[in-house]
Amino acid sequence: MKKPIFFAMLIAILIVASPVSAQTIVKGHVVNERGETVEYVSIGFDEDDGEYQSSDDKNQSFSVGTISDANGNFTIEIPANRKNDLVFTHVSFQNAVVPFGTYSNGRQLTVTMKDKVVELDEVVVGKKNKTQKIAGKAISGPVVSFRGKGKVDGTEWGPVFKSKKDYVISDILLTIRGASYQWCVLSFNIYEIQGGKFVNILNKPIYHRIEKSNVKQRLDIQPEETIVLRGKRKYYISVMVVDSDRYGILDMQSQFKTSYARSITKGKKRKLPIGPAILVKGYEIEQ
Repeated sequence: MKKPIFFAMLIAILIVASPVSAQTIVKGHVVNERGETVEYVSIGFDEDDGEYQSSDDKNQSFSVGTISDANGNFTIEIPANRKNDLVFTHVSFQNAVVPFGTYSNGRQLTVTMKDKVVELDEVVVGKKNKTQKIAGKAISGPVVSFRGKGKVDGTEWGPVFKSKKDYVISDILLTIRGASYQWCVLSFNIYEIQGGKFVNILNKPIYHRIEKSNVKQRLDIQPEETIVLRGKRKYYISVMVVDSDRYGILDMQSQFKTSYARSITKGKKRKLPIGPAILVKGYEIEQ
């Protein structure tokens, strides 16, 4: 029997020890313009390269980031001499920016995120069209795992693929081999890769809750919104654990396909030859 390749080991390069220095602890709550809680918001520094000047005049490597919980609450520790603005991101909202002068005294914050103005693509799908496999053709690999408590350091993982034609996504499928959490919440994201940038093409978050299980199960996620993939463009689809009841392990089927482990809060990414076997299906768009 093949041993699981633990995800924490694959992304170890993303995690560095915190330097011993004074820190500012910022706590707060994220809401929308109607005062409603915004869950699972990514919080960090824009284009964070992880470098800052410490009190002993040496460059230290320490990226900063966290994710708010299901109730919009967050706590983030910011090292001394870091004076960047905090950036709050969520697929359904415009980015919110909190200046250093606002959070530097460590007071409790209420951050309001404004709704995103969405321009929906008008597409026509033939009634007789059958779903086609857009991504997921690769050699199967061993079991791979997320492990940890809750957000697992805010790191997503998934394959890169190219859309040959214009499609509307109908299904996102992932095989779970087991989950030791009593429950955990998965988040799926889809990006278009433009140069070296990952541009999220979702307008609504895609979440899926999983209960504890020792048996193999096939997730079939059917997005609520119309997600359009354009032909001859490169995309990245990912999955991550954004919440859980406790420390646990989530085992997934893998595939040997170019993938990225990407921290959504710290601006780091790691290219890998293996990743979770995420299958994408959709309908071809009529021209």
